Amino acid sequence: MKILMLCDFFNESLEYQENLLVKYYAKHGHRVTVVTSTFESVFEYYADRHDKTLPERRYEHGGARIIKLRYRYNVLNKLRAFPAIDSLLEAEAPQLIFVHDIMLNLLDCVRYAKRHPSCRMIMDYHADYSNSGKNALSLKFLHGVCRKWFLDRARPHLSKIFPIVPAGATFLHEIYKIPYADMEILPLGADTDLASAVRRSAPGRALRRCLGIPDDATVIFTGGKLAPAKRTEVLLQALGLLRHLCLHVVVVGEASDEHASYKAELERLALTDSRIHMTGWLNREDIYAHLDMADLAVFPASQSILWQQAIAMGLPLVVGNTGHQDAAYLNLHENIVILERDEICVEHLAGTIRALFEQPARMAQMRAGAERVANEQLNWDRLILRTLRFNQMPESA
Repeated sequence: MKILMLCDFFNESLEYQENLLVKYYAKHGHRVTVVTSTFESVFEYYADRHDKTLPERRYEHGGARIIKLRYRYNVLNKLRAFPAIDSLLEAEAPQLIFVHDIMLNLLDCVRYAKRHPSCRMIMDYHADYSNSGKNALSLKFLHGVCRKWFLDRARPHLSKIFPIVPAGATFLHEIYKIPYADMEILPLGADTDLASAVRRSAPGRALRRCLGIPDDATVIFTGGKLAPAKRTEVLLQALGLLRHLCLHVVVVGEASDEHASYKAELERLALTDSRIHMTGWLNREDIYAHLDMADLAVFPASQSILWQQAIAMGLPLVVGNTGHQDAAYLNLHENIVILERDEICVEHLAGTIRALFEQPARMAQMRAGAERVANEQLNWDRLILRTLRFNQMPESA
């Protein structure tokens, strides 16, 4: 099948949903074209700082064709669109168009779908109340008027809308008036092929030696984009209450310029405790290698793709829910301890970790549960089938 994906950001070095879709579509013999922006840095993307001088370019990656376009307009980094892609769509002739979030070039895709009725369109959605619509102007104007106008015109041509978390479905229903029947959760999966390969090669023991971590220590993995919303300091401070236990914490990730002072705070905590190891930014293979050395993953707050990656590596999780970020949809086999907002504090987290440390049988059950969730819920070999079922063209086409 010929698939065209339209998204605002694509960086082949990361493990975002778009990257894994490309990998697993190609693995199953589909031809993929990704149309995206000229953004290169994930930190610039999340900070809404687009460098309009970055050149357009086209290249091949992982069996897919990547087309990076400049924006035709970019209003306050909130409403931005590429030049019309009608001719590009005709040239690529997709049988399935997968739009990531409410892109303003949606209407170009609608025109193509009208001209080619056998083509199907689907859309995923990554926003919810935890990461979007933080004020009345954003909710009522940006989402409730501007983006809704585009989505309303595309909806008759969308076979399904896929929120990536349950809170996204709530957001779409309440702000965009989308019926729940028109939506289906498509969770962010993990690269289960890479996870299996890393677990077979087992680099974790050697990494422990490199960091000076004893073989008999319990290692806690955490990280992501280092920002105050992650509440990583709560975990590092909780470690100070657990000095009688053989525990080490590995912090993977980097901070944006905006959060440099927060990173400095974490580094100060690390200087006071030799059991804290900060690695900086790692590529996707190295992230999985560092997960391989861990016994437990703890994320005090804020959603992260690292949740899925840790589960794919068979790790029990402790996850904080600060609102609209409930991890219950990933806790299918009692593999996650979920902390509610008022439980995200040093004392409670230390008590939670201590309790798990003292219950090896429970940890073993959580590891087995994580492996089941990885196979049932996060395996892209299965997830892509949910996106392809709307187009009945044979896979060899």
